Amino acid sequence: MPCPRCNSPPYLDDYELNFCLTKYHVDLGRRSKIEVKDKPETVVKIDEEINRIKPITDKDPEKVKSTIEKLSDNEKFKQIVAALPENLPQAYDEDAYLTRHLTQQQNKNVNQIANQHNTAPELVLLFAFVRSVNRILGKSDNALAQYIESRDTIVGHLHRRTGQITPRINREFVAHLLLATALIEELTSEALFREIYREEHRLRGNEKRVNSLTQGQRMNILCTSGVVSNTVKQKLKNIRELRNDLVHDFRRRTTITQNELKWVKKKIEKIDRAIDTALNITGKTAGELIVRNGPAEYVNDRCEKAIKDACQHWNKRHSALFEKLKSWEYIDISSVTWDVNIGSKGNRSVNNGHKFNELPTDNGEATSHQEKMYNTVMEFLRSCEYFLINEVESHLDQANLDRQDFTVLCLLSAEDNSHQDVADTLGSTVEYVQRKENVLAWRSSKFEKKVLGNLPKPDDPVPPFDMDGGEE
Repeated sequence: MPCPRCNSPPYLDDYELNFCLTKYHVDLGRRSKIEVKDKPETVVKIDEEINRIKPITDKDPEKVKSTIEKLSDNEKFKQIVAALPENLPQAYDEDAYLTRHLTQQQNKNVNQIANQHNTAPELVLLFAFVRSVNRILGKSDNALAQYIESRDTIVGHLHRRTGQITPRINREFVAHLLLATALIEELTSEALFREIYREEHRLRGNEKRVNSLTQGQRMNILCTSGVVSNTVKQKLKNIRELRNDLVHDFRRRTTITQNELKWVKKKIEKIDRAIDTALNITGKTAGELIVRNGPAEYVNDRCEKAIKDACQHWNKRHSALFEKLKSWEYIDISSVTWDVNIGSKGNRSVNNGHKFNELPTDNGEATSHQEKMYNTVMEFLRSCEYFLINEVESHLDQANLDRQDFTVLCLLSAEDNSHQDVADTLGSTVEYVQRKENVLAWRSSKFEKKVLGNLPKPDDPVPPFDMDGGEE
């Protein structure tokens, strides 16, 4: 999610079609980076988080890093990577939290690898952790990036065209549909791992077990467990049925060219909305869901931090324009508040720290300077939303709960959010949200309690959920 001034990603308003997903606001996964310094203690910086460990040696830290990175083909190191978790909660000591995920033999292997490379076991663990996080950014993230690129390519060919579907658009649409169904399969498998198997999915055999299920069986498990609502299940099923019709029926595929282009446009919109619902059940859109629907106090606190980060970025990268922005009499950048509108190019509804009511309401009366500065304010606020999402993402990494659980907790903590509201936002069921509510506050660490304040408490008993359900 780049800064709008530094980059030029498409926004939702840039499309004539009604899409949900753009590169600007969908979490495509960020590969973790690691830095090592040794003055006077060893400091390992993973992204923006600093981890201090015992001094390693007098060797050059970069050489130590280079040596450890060559362990990719080491079978013992790969087993350690496979066993490690996805985040480092603030509630635990890093070393203790990582080692508790390893078997006794794997912990011995950590010490053995450290001795072989004349470094600290803690450093080996942290490098393995980064590898583990990057490994998890696997098929679904790559498929999602390809999906958006494929969709944008088709949209480019459809732009300003009328009439019937050409053979080229026919081929590209079918290829896009195949990619979309593959992405849905990856996302449902991921949701099954996270919600049903959870920590146990790291046991040998579970990945093979989930991958051996048909897509219908995976969806049935998620649906009967309440993770996915019947509405979402049907949306995803419709995409798969369309794919099957076009792939297995040659006559149907060839007759597409007899339809109008608007047929393809409607189908692309439908596919995009279905993918969006699948992302909501896997935690891929956790940052955006929390920003849009989370507790007002929590989001406002994050907005204040995001404004400071945006100011630092603009002061460093766009200093001349930022100086003009700070001196403009119609806005107070330090105290501005606005209605968050992730992914949209349109104007933000600024509700504090501005004097826009003093600007001419008729565009013809506004000076070019006023128009430019007003547009710059909106661009600055879009940068703030980038840093706002980053703030929430950092909490998702530090929380004791996983991404989806932290999202549910935030939505439950929001003012006036009913169980039905939370279920509708996630594309899940009320029973699923109620079950989460029963345990989330109990499983939350001091970190969650600090950043969210009062946590929800179940008021009414939750009846057992009916697990009866047939297979497709």
